[in-house]
Amino acid sequence: PAPPYPEQILPENGEIKTSNADERIAPFEIRASEGSHYLVKLADYVSHAAVMTIFVRGGSTIRIEVPLGTYEMKYAAGLKWYGYEHLFGATTGYSKADAKLDFIREGNEVSGYSVTLYTVPDGNLRTFTIDPSEF
Repeated sequence: PAPPYPEQILPENGEIKTSNADERIAPFEIRASEGSHYLVKLADYVSHAAVMTIFVRGGSTIRIEVPLGTYEMKYAAGLKWYGYEHLFGATTGYSKADAKLDFIREGNEVSGYSVTLYTVPDGNLRTFTIDPSEF
């Protein structure tokens, strides 16, 4: 059955929503597989408060800057977009990375990350499924 809310136009690739005014200087690259779109959420590792979300269209790569900090990375995935309240509807898949992401500055160097949102042989970032309430 069709959901009780209307399908919406996909956000722009790389659309960012932030809840933090800190300067964004650390590089973050996200590669997404074909077949799903993703809403990636970075949350403070200690407080679990959302810092920013990034929309990534399937089959694309985005490069952005994020505030310095230590984050947990979660993402929602799906095909049809129903807006920021309903995400990808009842079929939304929710996942979380098993490692923290440290975006830090050491001297003049700022460390960043590149993540791939599909299976990478011998990859070093593992994810696990989470309940929608944990997103």
